Amino acid sequence: MAFRDRLPSGRTRARLGILILVLTLGGVLTLIDQRNTLMAPGPAPDSAQGVPDYYLEGVTYTRFDEQGQRAQTMESPRVSHTPEDDVTRAVTPHFTLLGDDGNQWTADGERATLGPDANTFELAGNAVLRQPADGWQLETDVLHYDLPSKHAWSDSDAVFTQNEQRTRGDRFNGWVDEDRMTLEGNVQGFHPPIRQ
Repeated sequence: MAFRDRLPSGRTRARLGILILVLTLGGVLTLIDQRNTLMAPGPAPDSAQGVPDYYLEGVTYTRFDEQGQRAQTMESPRVSHTPEDDVTRAVTPHFTLLGDDGNQWTADGERATLGPDANTFELAGNAVLRQPADGWQLETDVLHYDLPSKHAWSDSDAVFTQNEQRTRGDRFNGWVDEDRMTLEGNVQGFHPPIRQ
């Protein structure tokens, strides 16, 4: 018995080529479909305030003052607006607050609620206000900010930290334009001696 190698005929090679082409095309289409699924936005968030009329992902939001100068920016992975109360909500926002005189403060928290006119916001859940130029920060549970007056305040327990010094109080007030802050109500502090 003799054994012979047979090479595929031209017709068989064409069928094999078409099969490889179809399999490759199917693989490419599968990858494109999976990529579109991964990039699709999540479902619209629902809350006690109702269904939002819009939401945005990967947001950088900039507010300007009456003179057209940048006064505030907010970055957030997700922002939604509910028309029933005309409020905008943001998750894990990062704010930069700018004074007319160049002062800059930053504020972070777990969530923010921007008022109907967007001139005010409430930052809640581990709110932290920082003044980078002087190296201080304030930690509180709920922080409020009014853009026209550039006034930040908290009516809840606030802890002020600068270097190794810590001071706490029942209330906090700060003014970005004046680069000034106050702690009031049962104020207590820890101020270690300065090492020389």
